Amino acid sequence: MQSTASKLRDQAACVCCAAALDLDAETIACERCAQAYARIGRIPVLLPRAHDYVSAWREQLWTLEKQGEHTLAAIQAELNTPGLSRAAETRLRALSRALEDQVRDIVSIVEPALGSALENERGALPRGVVEYIQFLYRDWGWESAGNSENARAIAAIRPLLAGRELGCTLVLGAGGCRFAYDLHREFAARETAVLDIDPFLFLFAEAVVRGEPVQLTEAIANVQELAQVSKAWLLRAPAGPLDTNEFHFFLANALAPPFDDHTFDTVVTPWFVDQVPGDLLAFFERIRRLLVPGGCWLNTGPLLYPPDAPLSRRYSREEIFELAERAGFRIAEHASESRPHLESPLTGRGKIEWISSFLAFSAAP
Repeated sequence: MQSTASKLRDQAACVCCAAALDLDAETIACERCAQAYARIGRIPVLLPRAHDYVSAWREQLWTLEKQGEHTLAAIQAELNTPGLSRAAETRLRALSRALEDQVRDIVSIVEPALGSALENERGALPRGVVEYIQFLYRDWGWESAGNSENARAIAAIRPLLAGRELGCTLVLGAGGCRFAYDLHREFAARETAVLDIDPFLFLFAEAVVRGEPVQLTEAIANVQELAQVSKAWLLRAPAGPLDTNEFHFFLANALAPPFDDHTFDTVVTPWFVDQVPGDLLAFFERIRRLLVPGGCWLNTGPLLYPPDAPLSRRYSREEIFELAERAGFRIAEHASESRPHLESPLTGRGKIEWISSFLAFSAAP
């Protein structure tokens, strides 16, 4: 498959006026409207008022560090409880060390790229740590202990793609990036761009994908056995690193990807369409415009809508297909299955999710 894009970084566009951006410039700024952008380490931040986002993320880092200090102080207070058993003391001290290690591991990756923490009166914590940190363990660590969720995710979509080469690929809401990494490796993506709006997951993923040594401690509060209080996982890319010429990271709004129309051969939405978009039809139309004529859209994930989503917008698979067809897609293949999700080797706990996957093609002009 041939794409109109020769290099994905050259197709990045200003989020305010859609003019071309030079991402290799020392300072990223739009020559047409003067919108300024930032970098987090090596990752461009293609968001309006990008420096405000960076400040907010630094405030979240401060809150994370302070909450860690408060939690450690609370554990120390419990260690002074009269009559505490020796086993309870051992457990609490182990938990204290594990939480200290976990915060240190996070700060060691995030702070050099993001900058020092800024005092945060609002108290907002980073969602990437609070809600989604297990994705990093699952994507890059648990496999070494026998967890096969990553392999099952690829196996589920392999029949849909049927040997198809992905060409220039965009992955929206890429999170920990293992699915994007495996797709790139197995299905001959020429270049892959991954988008997310959470730097806490992305900075870990970027370091792993580039081949850097990364450690991340998993700690649990509900301990079943003293040997299972924590585990320091070595996060690694199992098939080796990917360089900056073929796998690109962007901190950007996945609902409005900052790229020219007709840039991509393939757009991928993993675990995304049920959680983020409000106007699904408009979002599907944006995906179609990003694709070259005849390009493919690969979706995979559950349909688990937020609790505040109106019942009229908790779409079934059939309704998703109807909206996709209205947006100019032809559904080619689909499959559904129930499979384990986020089964931690440390805790032995996990979930079961019903995963729906489909492949659709944009209509030719």
